[in-house]
Amino acid sequence: MATCAKCGTEADDAGKFCRNCGARMQPQDTEATTWRLQPKAEAGADRSATAPVRPGNTGQPSSATGPAYMPPSEAYQPLQHYPQPPLEGNPRPVSISVGDWLYGGWRLYSGNWALMTVAALLGTFISMCTVGILAGPLLMGLFRMAFKAMKQERPEMSDLFNWEGKFLPAVLAFFIFVVLWYAVSGLGSGHELFWLLSFVFHPLLNIGLSLTIPRMSEGRADLADAINSVARRIFSKDALMWWVVGLAFTIIGYAGLVACGVGIFVTFPWMICAAAVAYESIYGIDDPNRTLR
Repeated sequence: MATCAKCGTEADDAGKFCRNCGARMQPQDTEATTWRLQPKAEAGADRSATAPVRPGNTGQPSSATGPAYMPPSEAYQPLQHYPQPPLEGNPRPVSISVGDWLYGGWRLYSGNWALMTVAALLGTFISMCTVGILAGPLLMGLFRMAFKAMKQERPEMSDLFNWEGKFLPAVLAFFIFVVLWYAVSGLGSGHELFWLLSFVFHPLLNIGLSLTIPRMSEGRADLADAINSVARRIFSKDALMWWVVGLAFTIIGYAGLVACGVGIFVTFPWMICAAAVAYESIYGIDDPNRTLR
């Protein structure tokens, strides 16, 4: 006989379930079988001994790195970048823009206005004391200061006297243009027609001198090559536009005389910087700091 463990109802051994409650019947003389299961091994567990993890290299780097590069501040952004053309080559076509050149020259001057103004004042004083003999070399020094500023270098007062072996060519170049200037002025004093001739040639001579001096300094040309290169550039199909550029530079340069003569030490170095920008647009400059675009 078997007894229901839940409700106590007796039943024969043949029945597996209680007739009263339906629970599973269990014989009285037997014990429930207890199954002991082995614990499952953890998934992914490696039963073999593992080697210790080797720590990474947390020491100092083998070599120290230098400070981050900080580009210099740009007071002037060059209009164009060209390599130096051969002196015997044909002139490079260029868009003449007196407004861009004046604006670029003002930005160049305003970034170094104190130094450029003092240098112009000192150069004018020395030129007057030497009866104009040092005017050409000192003009070359002013252009050198302007070109150093264009190359993002620091111009110094000593650059005014750094002529790089071009002292005599600078003296001769200034003397040639002064002789031509006074020759045209002498012709213009006799008749209205000659006065018109001087009015036409004076701006061209002024811009010619402003390009010849840096052509010898920055372009490494001798006196003859510099004058020839600039003359072929100016006396061309664009001669009228070059006359406008020379007239604008001349008017602004001498406009400083109105302010008791003091303002010329602002307008004069400004025109030096504007002529340097014009030269850069025509011939290009050898700028080691530029980025090719």
